[in-house]
Amino acid sequence: MRPNAPETNDILLSDEQRAAVRAALEQLLSSPAFRNSKQSQRFLRYVVDHSMHGKDDQLKERNIGIEVFERAPDYDTGEDPIVRVRATEIRKRLAQYYQEGTDSGAVRIDLRSGSYRAEFHFAAPPAEILPVKASRFRTMALGFAVLLCLIVGGIWATRMLRPTGVLEQFWAPVMTTTKPVLIYCGQPVVYFLSKDVHEAYKATNPDHQRGSSPVLLGPEAVLHGRDIIPVTEQFVGIGNAHAAVLLSTMFAGRGKTVELRYANDLSFSDLRSSPAVLIGAFSNLWTLEMTGKLRFIFEQDQGQRRILDTTNKQSWSLKNLAPDGKTPEDYAIVSRLFDSATGQTLVSAAGITQYGTRAAGEFLTDSGRMNQALEKSPADWPKKNIQVLLHTTIYKGTPARPTVVATHVW
Repeated sequence: MRPNAPETNDILLSDEQRAAVRAALEQLLSSPAFRNSKQSQRFLRYVVDHSMHGKDDQLKERNIGIEVFERAPDYDTGEDPIVRVRATEIRKRLAQYYQEGTDSGAVRIDLRSGSYRAEFHFAAPPAEILPVKASRFRTMALGFAVLLCLIVGGIWATRMLRPTGVLEQFWAPVMTTTKPVLIYCGQPVVYFLSKDVHEAYKATNPDHQRGSSPVLLGPEAVLHGRDIIPVTEQFVGIGNAHAAVLLSTMFAGRGKTVELRYANDLSFSDLRSSPAVLIGAFSNLWTLEMTGKLRFIFEQDQGQRRILDTTNKQSWSLKNLAPDGKTPEDYAIVSRLFDSATGQTLVSAAGITQYGTRAAGEFLTDSGRMNQALEKSPADWPKKNIQVLLHTTIYKGTPARPTVVATHVW
């Protein structure tokens, strides 16, 4: 909050204040932080309008779900967290917008955690500045302070613009741009059982928790299409989440702005406007689309998933993959493309299963792992496209340090 900036939600806004709020909202929605997400725009416009007119009774989770996201009036907010998820994303976008300092300064719009009520902070009028005759000492002190800032800034810029380590060189195309990096997580389709089948299962399995949905009823069970309900855009795999956290932490530690995207909250226009990291393979259609013509690609043939080397047709698959997705080993592909179809630097981290994706995320954030892959690469690899094929062994659900199977630089 700005110093001496009064909160006006608890009092009636004047016509001038409402006009200022509307102008600030339109500027905010047209900014890079919001203009590519229609859902975020609708959400913020709704809460600002109702907050501005004191309609707090309409700022409930269920009302927002119905009015903004077109959910049924009786939808279960416990099982469909769309409002809470989008509110968290709104807060991140607002923080990014104000961090970049692109607002006009007249009104700041906030959405506090735990509330769907927008708050408006109006800039206080500037205090009167009296002319002061600076002494010679003050002038010298000010000059020294400016010089010190220039020296420190120069050291920082040198380190940022001249990466020396392998990890820094790999990420340099992403770090040197002023645009935020988009991290897009693939989302698997989860299948729930219909209510009737679920109740029948409970009747014969009293220890079963009501909130969960079994996917294995036994060989005697016969399921039909109407018994299985596909659920999309609500879940993220553990491997994808692990990789996203590692990457977000790495970028944050280097002062790089990150935007996390899920489900339908990513368009080709988004990929053309910012560098991006695509996480996951078969749960992420953007990965399959953007990397489908490279040397190492993901394939699915008659239900079997594998990695294929398109130059010599060699393939890598998981021979001991269990029906529940567990496997003693996994393979993954890490790609970095300068000349992708998006026109922006594009990086992908994806395994055949979630274990490989997690290992790929660890590879992309660890200089030791990356050194192993690129130590024998051409000296000019930092300026070229790269693909690294990885293999990892799984120990009790955790992937071990990945080893490099092959590296391709072009």
